[in-house]
Amino acid sequence: MLSAWFRGTGEIDVREVDDPVIVDPRDVVVDISYAGICGSDLWGYRGLLDRPAGSTGHEFIGRVREVGGAVRSLAPGDGVIAPFMYADGTCVECRRGLQPHCANAGRWGKEVPGAQAERIRVPYAEATLVKLPWEADAIDRELARKLIPLTDVFATGTHGASLAGVGSGDVVAVVGDGAVGISAAIASVRRDAARVILFGEQEARLSVAARYGVETVRVDRDESAAERLRSLNGGALADRVVECVGLEAAFDSALGLVRPGGSMGFVGVPHGVDRLPPMRVFDNQTTLAGGVAPVRRYLWQLVNDTFAGGLDVSPLVDRTLPLSDVAAGYEAMSSGEALKVMLTVS
Repeated sequence: MLSAWFRGTGEIDVREVDDPVIVDPRDVVVDISYAGICGSDLWGYRGLLDRPAGSTGHEFIGRVREVGGAVRSLAPGDGVIAPFMYADGTCVECRRGLQPHCANAGRWGKEVPGAQAERIRVPYAEATLVKLPWEADAIDRELARKLIPLTDVFATGTHGASLAGVGSGDVVAVVGDGAVGISAAIASVRRDAARVILFGEQEARLSVAARYGVETVRVDRDESAAERLRSLNGGALADRVVECVGLEAAFDSALGLVRPGGSMGFVGVPHGVDRLPPMRVFDNQTTLAGGVAPVRRYLWQLVNDTFAGGLDVSPLVDRTLPLSDVAAGYEAMSSGEALKVMLTVS
C-alpha cells in the first residue's frame, strides 16, 4: 500500500509499505478514505522537533476492512472516524475520560504507523473508533471536510474551552488563529459565551472565525493584546482565556488577558515555554489548566451534532489534495497558504 513518509526536515514523499495486519483480536484494519494534515505534524517538518523518519499522520476517516476475533460492535463496511490517539477503554483513566493518560495509549505516526496512508491498523478498535451514522457510501468529500477537523483540531479547541471553564455569559479571549484557535472560539460560542474575541495575525483566518459569530482582532506580535481587549471591553479583561499556539510569546500574551480571578485553558503544545511565572498567576488569582485533548471523550457528541446539522466546521479545511501530493500539502500549511489540508486517499 501507499503511505506518506517523513524523510527529514522539509522532506516528505509517498512510498510503498507493507499492508497492516491484525495482530491482536481487539484490532481492526481500516481502509482510509480521507486523512488530515495537522499543525502538530509541522513541528517535525520544520525541524523544530526531532522526529525519526517514517510514516506519519494521525487524522483519518474510512471504512472497516477487517476485524479481529474479539470485535463485536464493528463490522467490515462500517464507516468510522478516529481520534488522534488510541486507548484501551478499560483502565481508570479511560473511564474518567482521560484517554491520553491510558497506559496503553498511543498515537498513529508515533507508536504505530501513521494515518496518511491507504490503510491502517487500529488497536483497541471498539474503545477508539466511533461508528459514523451515515452510510459509508455517503461519506463524500464535502462531508469529509466536516468530519476531519473533529479527529483532532476541533475536539482540541473544544477541550481548551472546557479547561478554561467557558460558560454562559462569559467574555472569552482566544489566542491563536490556527485551526485549533478558531475551533476554540467556535466551541466557546457553542458554550453560550456572551462574547468571544479571537486574537490573531492573518485576516483570512480571522474571517473564518467571524462566520461563527466570533469577534476578531488582528494584532502584531509586538502589540499589546491586553490593551486592545480593554479598549473593546469597557476597560476589563476576559473572564476566560484559551491559548492555542504553544509558543512563549503567545502564552505570555494569554496570561495578560485574564481578569483577576479568571481562568485560562491552554491546549497549544508548549514549545519554548521555559518557565511558568508562578507569582503572576498567584497575584492575579488565575486558575490555569492545560493538557492533551481526550478527543474520544468529545467525538461521539461532535459527530452526532454534525449528523443533526447543528455543527459544520468544513470551512476549517481550505485545501484538498490527493495523497500523492502530500508534500505540497505540508508546504502549503507550513507557508501559511492553507489553514488545513485534507488528503483524499480512496
